[in-house]
Amino acid sequence: MKNGNLEQFLDTRWHMGAELFYDKHVYWCECVGNFDTGLLTFTLERWMAQCDGELYTNILTQDGQLADYQIVFTTCDVDMDQIKKRFLEAPVFDGKTFWEVESDLIWVENSGKSIQM
Repeated sequence: MKNGNLEQFLDTRWHMGAELFYDKHVYWCECVGNFDTGLLTFTLERWMAQCDGELYTNILTQDGQLADYQIVFTTCDVDMDQIKKRFLEAPVFDGKTFWEVESDLIWVENSGKSIQM
């Protein structure tokens, strides 16, 4: 993983809100909990962006929406370890798992800029 510590990402950031860049897309991961049921929902969203190696710039469609926006993975469980296992093993990065692309992932931050296609 570039621009970040893999262990830190795996310990906390994969479920607390992190942005990764891979193959012209930003992948936003976040986990939200329901305090009443204890159920955790993890979601991985992706959209097109440009990246300078540290910051990314969103690419928008003509109508101002994120280009190629998709929810590429979602899972629910009460066990955070099970959610993490599913995320790490799911082929969500263009048919590849986290471990297959880990060395190509860039931990990025939003530049606050957008460009329209």
